[in-house]
Amino acid sequence: MKKTIAIVVFAMLTTLAHSQENWVTVSGGYVFANVENTDANGTGFRINGLYEYNQAGGNWTHGFSFGYMGLSGESNSQQAKYSVNTLPLYYQPKYLFGGEKFKGFVKGAMGWQISHIDRKGAVTTLSDKDTGFIGGGGLGAHYFINEKIFLSAEYELLWMSNSFYEDGWLNTTSLGVGIKF
Repeated sequence: MKKTIAIVVFAMLTTLAHSQENWVTVSGGYVFANVENTDANGTGFRINGLYEYNQAGGNWTHGFSFGYMGLSGESNSQQAKYSVNTLPLYYQPKYLFGGEKFKGFVKGAMGWQISHIDRKGAVTTLSDKDTGFIGGGGLGAHYFINEKIFLSAEYELLWMSNSFYEDGWLNTTSLGVGIKF
């Protein structure tokens, strides 16, 4: 009897493991934020990688996102040029809705980021690093080209707890391509 129960449990766990889908998405896009002590918005680009798993093909995915964001700008009043580079790493739960070809989603973000700032003025140059919390959310859509390949578009609003961003808010829009396996 114990053997039979062990075999049934093993078969159920194996079936559950095979029903998991893994998703990998690579995306890039536009980013903008206010930088501390400046009179202009910083703008730049974002490159992002995302690994997600979707248990049993359900509506929820859980993933880990990592990437690079680079902003730059100019302060006219201070006559200074600045750049802020950020490396975010965060957990990303996502809720999917929609049909087979087109799925909308809402997502959250919670994790850690490392930022580096360079500010070059007429008189002085400043360079510094800071780390802290990153959190926020976003929305977007996936368009499935076939069963395994999809295109992704999204908007994300992130809050970062470091001293380089004036109010901490960072806006991003991105397009990407992903695969399911």
